[in-house]
Amino acid sequence: MLRKRIALLQRRTDMPFQDFDRLWATGHAEIISALPGLKEYVQNPVHSFWTNGDPTATIDGIVEVWFDDAVVSSPEDHTSMAQQDDEVSFIRTLTAFTVTNRGSYDAEEKVWLLSPGPLSEHDIAELTAGHHVAPTEPEEGIRLMKRPRLLQEPTAPATLLVYPTPAGGADELFDSVVDRVSGGSMSSGIRVLKTASRRVR
Repeated sequence: MLRKRIALLQRRTDMPFQDFDRLWATGHAEIISALPGLKEYVQNPVHSFWTNGDPTATIDGIVEVWFDDAVVSSPEDHTSMAQQDDEVSFIRTLTAFTVTNRGSYDAEEKVWLLSPGPLSEHDIAELTAGHHVAPTEPEEGIRLMKRPRLLQEPTAPATLLVYPTPAGGADELFDSVVDRVSGGSMSSGIRVLKTASRRVR
């Protein structure tokens, strides 16, 4: 059975985004591709970020990996020392967790909404109206992947909405989602991101 893990990455504070993205897309991608049981691997570098919460809770990249549960005994410990040694060269904060929506899809760009708490049915209806959206949430009973040499957010987002879009379609959608969040009565701490998609495997 395939399972899916998402990781939220924040680059080192002394590193420009271009350097972070170059290291992530080259040597690090090769290391991750060698992990046993890995079936799909998509990198999503962040190009626009908005939040109604802590402005320092930024995200520079989002990882999506699908892996064979029969091969991976523990999704929280599915890593290698080569991966962890390389991470500290360009990553400051890593928050990784398995999610309920294991669907695979191709998209040239994506808009993401990450909410620290559950969204109401009304809020979800407002945010998804007229759009193709892949809603997901952390799997029940998950524990965050441990990285002793990196920082970590306290918890995984309670709700994630992913809007896959073709190239050139994410700018307007990003603005629309931000408008819906900022114009409503949704809780604070919501983050909205626009990413490109880079399929490694």
